[in-house]
Amino acid sequence: MTIKELEEKTGMTRANIRFYEGEGLLAPKRLDNGYRDYSEEDARTLEKIKLLRQLQLDLDTIRKVQQGMLTLDQALFVQQTKLEGDRLLIQRASEVCRELGESGVEYGALDPQPYLARLDAPPSRPVLPNPPPPTPKEEAAMDTAPKACYHPWMRCFARGLDMALYDTLINVVWLVIFRDWGFLRLQTANLIAATLSGMALLFLTLAVEPLWLHFWGWTPGKWVFGLKLRDKDGEKLPIDWGIDRSKTLAWEGYGWNIPLYSLWRFWKNRQDALDGRDGCWNSERCFRYTKEERRFSVQIFVGLRAALGAALVLVMLWSLLPPCRGLLDLPEFARNYNHCLRMMEQGGETLTPTLDAQGRWVEREQHGGVVIPIFGDTTVYERPKYTMEGGVAAVTLHMSSQDKAVGGAAREYLTLLSLCRSAGELNPFNILFAQRDAEELLDRWEDFDEDFLGVHVSQRVEAVGYERTEAFGAWLWCEDEELPHHCEKTVTFTIVNGRDGVFSPSPGTAHEPE
Repeated sequence: MTIKELEEKTGMTRANIRFYEGEGLLAPKRLDNGYRDYSEEDARTLEKIKLLRQLQLDLDTIRKVQQGMLTLDQALFVQQTKLEGDRLLIQRASEVCRELGESGVEYGALDPQPYLARLDAPPSRPVLPNPPPPTPKEEAAMDTAPKACYHPWMRCFARGLDMALYDTLINVVWLVIFRDWGFLRLQTANLIAATLSGMALLFLTLAVEPLWLHFWGWTPGKWVFGLKLRDKDGEKLPIDWGIDRSKTLAWEGYGWNIPLYSLWRFWKNRQDALDGRDGCWNSERCFRYTKEERRFSVQIFVGLRAALGAALVLVMLWSLLPPCRGLLDLPEFARNYNHCLRMMEQGGETLTPTLDAQGRWVEREQHGGVVIPIFGDTTVYERPKYTMEGGVAAVTLHMSSQDKAVGGAAREYLTLLSLCRSAGELNPFNILFAQRDAEELLDRWEDFDEDFLGVHVSQRVEAVGYERTEAFGAWLWCEDEELPHHCEKTVTFTIVNGRDGVFSPSPGTAHEPE
């Protein structure tokens, strides 16, 4: 029936009906078009509420009776005792009023003390019989009726699982779309940024939760623990009720993850849970949790959290890889090199140059200060030389220096990782080991020929007047700058044909970028 028909049937106004519905004492069903459809049972519920309100019962007591937290006999017994006490007080006030009127005393000569003493004396309330015990049929009905369960810790872990799921999805999408910069987002240590991120994640979780509860009846986390949230009639939550619940939960439950305030809200909710009370976001509309048995809930929870963490780590490692593989032209090789450079910096910019689309060095200026060379500034890298065989097959880097200290192999390191990806040997499972091993390999100031993840590395070093030192890492050091000293290093990186680790170079065309 419509609300107009309900008004005529119950004799209650539309405003009263809406008020009791807003208080969670009435929960009509919703049609597909969103309109309310009131049933005969809803009309009976309103008539019951009307009766109890006329008996002076407050809304909280009526709500407890509806939820089964208080029997009707118990509620009426308490109300009858209160009404009897009020009746005695009114009767005494009536008697004092009559006596004052009969005495004929004027206001100026009135002595109020005797009358106040009579009014202030506690009334002698009659001893009312205890409410009758429930019948066996009523006891059986109370035992079989679904009881509300709170399980605050399970609900906390369930929502934590939901938030971990959304957080992982957001980070994975971010890393896939913004591959070159996404990993830096995960390393943000700024408190304000972390707080805003936590608030955004909470907003997303609570915005999606009403949809889960309306269409599926669970959220993923609640399903794992068997926690079912329903209205007082055992139905799934309407979307608008779910949205109102999420708004209240954001403030009253989580305090919007605002530092300190959120901790205070958690403490208050913990106190309510210890007292056996559910949060107002559920109790106001008589939402109830029921617990279904789930085998291996803890194991599933731990497994899902581990799987989400592993997926995030795997995508993070994938984002470290140079984006291009296979035969690379010069722009693709430059993209690989520059990506590796950004990943190497990770929050601190260096003066290591980038490569342009033609494979030429592009020097960078230092921002925020001036770099003062301590050991000299004579180190010079010539333009890279590329051997092309349908793509970049080999790269040769040559440097010379007369500095007091010579060290660092950032350009060689970035070139090697870029070509390893081109050879197809670099993957998310070996990227961290490859970075470490490549650094150790190229820190050697000596002649060597070695294969490294599908790339043959050939290094030739000529150093006069230098000694190797570990004081600043693997560097060359000149004790006496007055003596002749110079250093030259040539490193050629050649992609190995095939993936069997056998070095078998073929002739190609070497050229310098124009």
